[in-house]
Amino acid sequence: MNTLKAICALATALTLVSAPALAVDPATSGALAVPANRVVGMWANEAHYGPCGGPAILTGLNTVTFEAGGTLVDNPRAPAGTSLQRSIGLGTWSYNPMTGQYHQLVRFDWFLDGTYDGYQTVVRTFLMSANGHQISGPIVTTRYNADGSIRAQLCGSAVSTRL
Repeated sequence: MNTLKAICALATALTLVSAPALAVDPATSGALAVPANRVVGMWANEAHYGPCGGPAILTGLNTVTFEAGGTLVDNPRAPAGTSLQRSIGLGTWSYNPMTGQYHQLVRFDWFLDGTYDGYQTVVRTFLMSANGHQISGPIVTTRYNADGSIRAQLCGSAVSTRL
């Protein structure tokens, strides 16, 4: 009887652990149900950042779509019509099965009154929650001038919730 309870408990635990990986169903998404692809899908992201070593004084909101195969699209959630605007971000992501950490690199362009004003990169390392509904970790973002020189570097953290 105790063996049966142990087997049932183990089966239940394995089901709960693998449930987030099954959120990426190859039959409907085309993505293989492997641990790396747990991140595949759309996420609402909120980042807080400021001077590296200082307080987070800025907030960024965006929607990130992680695609199977290691690419991503980052869409800012900011009002249009201001003189300074950014493009969508395009990037890559990877997964380290030894640490369970994901790594992403995103790049987007800045325009001032419709003229190219440089670009920005965001480097992020994050972990996924056990239920697969949240990812979080530190970010470092670097803003470059149109000539490629560094304008500013900021640090902070970001939390994303699966949509």
